[in-house]
Amino acid sequence: MAKTAKGSMRKVEIACVAWIDLLGYGSQISESGFNPAHESAAAAIHRLDRFHTAVSEKANRYFPTLAMNDGVIAYRDLSPRAHSVTYDFLRRSIDLFHHVNNVDQNELSHPGARLVIAPGFRVRRVHSFEQHLNDGKGKLIKTKLREGTITPEQAINEALKARQYFDAVPELQGNFALTRAYLADESGSKAGLGGPNCFVDLSLFSSTLPDWITFSETIDWESRGMQAQFGRLAGINHEAAGRVQSEGILSAFDIAKTLSNDHEIEAKLRQERFRIVR
Repeated sequence: MAKTAKGSMRKVEIACVAWIDLLGYGSQISESGFNPAHESAAAAIHRLDRFHTAVSEKANRYFPTLAMNDGVIAYRDLSPRAHSVTYDFLRRSIDLFHHVNNVDQNELSHPGARLVIAPGFRVRRVHSFEQHLNDGKGKLIKTKLREGTITPEQAINEALKARQYFDAVPELQGNFALTRAYLADESGSKAGLGGPNCFVDLSLFSSTLPDWITFSETIDWESRGMQAQFGRLAGINHEAAGRVQSEGILSAFDIAKTLSNDHEIEAKLRQERFRIVR
């Protein structure tokens, strides 16, 4: 978790989200009447399984993902000190896009997936999920372990399978990068964001785009009070980016300045903090 001072965390982060979804999946499954037991649904269900497997192959601690049926969210807080974090998320997102489309188009002969990458503010939320687990299922497991009715291995297995009755991904709550990416994807072809393409919010870059990434076109987009300019990815040269240490992509606070017309946004982001009580 990015800190601004010892014993504190920013109340507002700058996050980046990649939203990827399978094209035409809704109409594909609707042909079966949304009945997964119908024989015509087999291809759609297999497609969804392969999609989730493909995403899981690219997910890791620096690139966590959340699957929501035929859509997947990848997310990460950006660093105010290192633009390399922004580049790393961009690189991983584009790699995911190519991997998913290789599976969906080349292996399964389906239409492919669209990816939208966008930054935005994220309001840090304080959740007590750990306390809920310790007071609920966790308490029961620890009691059984003390009483000797289960072995340590059984206790670990039960803990790994424990699920909460209410759950959420804290990093995706109050996350307006997610709002931005989702709305852009939802706009689709009518807004110029169609097809199995990768669209990148140009707010991630300096006013002069770096030479190591190219876009076939730029699209001005607006929805529900949000405005952005997206580039349709043509190519990215990671070797060239490495030679210049990914110069041209922005760190968190510089991105915040492109997202807000508040001239004091950086100072406000630095000042607003949670105190950590241990």
